Amino acid sequence: MAKTRGRGALAVAGIAIGVALGTAFGTYILAPNLPENSDPNAPGSADFAAAEQRADVNEVQAAQADSVIGHIVEDLVAGQLQDRPVLLMHTTDAEQSDIDDVAWLLQRAGALNAGRIQLEEQFFSQDSADQLKSIVANTLPAGAQLSETQLDPGTHAGEALGSGLLLNPESGEPQASTAERALLLNALRDTGFITYEDGTILPGQVVVLITGDSEGSGDESFAAETQALFARALDSRGTGMVVAGRIHTATDTGVIGRLRANPDAVENVSTVDSVDRTWGKMATVLSARDELADRSGAYGSAASAEAASPKLDGVTPPREAEVPVE
Repeated sequence: MAKTRGRGALAVAGIAIGVALGTAFGTYILAPNLPENSDPNAPGSADFAAAEQRADVNEVQAAQADSVIGHIVEDLVAGQLQDRPVLLMHTTDAEQSDIDDVAWLLQRAGALNAGRIQLEEQFFSQDSADQLKSIVANTLPAGAQLSETQLDPGTHAGEALGSGLLLNPESGEPQASTAERALLLNALRDTGFITYEDGTILPGQVVVLITGDSEGSGDESFAAETQALFARALDSRGTGMVVAGRIHTATDTGVIGRLRANPDAVENVSTVDSVDRTWGKMATVLSARDELADRSGAYGSAASAEAASPKLDGVTPPREAEVPVE
């Protein structure tokens, strides 16, 4: 698996989704950015214009490929998660269309809806880290333990919610009682850390976490790191974990980039870096399927992705040349 090479070398790979019909689709590239006041007559401007034109053409081709997949994606995912309870979580910066489309595909895949939880901005805020740790420590389900070596809020929150919301990977039974689960969820909702509808949350077997397009640098660094630690901790208490976001989350400072840079996370948490694409949403659903079979992978357009999508009908979608983003 290729590792993230840093923000300057983040590459958006050519997308060639090979489906059962043997159809190959076009490539998608991003042209390098130049200052707004660049001299059009300066050396290299012609190359930039050509690259920009190619990017426009390839964007149209990628959109057309997405359109084709959109017509058949229901059949491609049908039955892949039959009767498996999937819990959907998302951050506040996740696009509603990404959330709704993934939820719809999970339903088409036959998954049981274990609920939807929005993780509010303060859930990943450094200012409220101590309060979050205190809440999960005081509402921890009986028998569950928090790490004594990893003391960060992301890890403790992930361990607590994993113990409260997930089925035991060995027995298939809930790890917490209904009352314990309600206590934990209500405490987090009452203090503004999460949002969910009453009576909708059931024990899940796998978690899908959808995030936005944050590069996770500067002021967003703490949130990105906390999200990565949260995902790893959740995975440690359940059967599977999938984190899906848009392309910039795969930079070395983004949540997906951080997960892919960690050997332990790579082995256990699946990531999808192009959830805004139809094939990326399909990859998210297929990743949940693979997690239930104890398989993890890195999928999407970035250089750190191993393929566009998990195997489909026994065929791994091919990749074309990677194009670096300056």
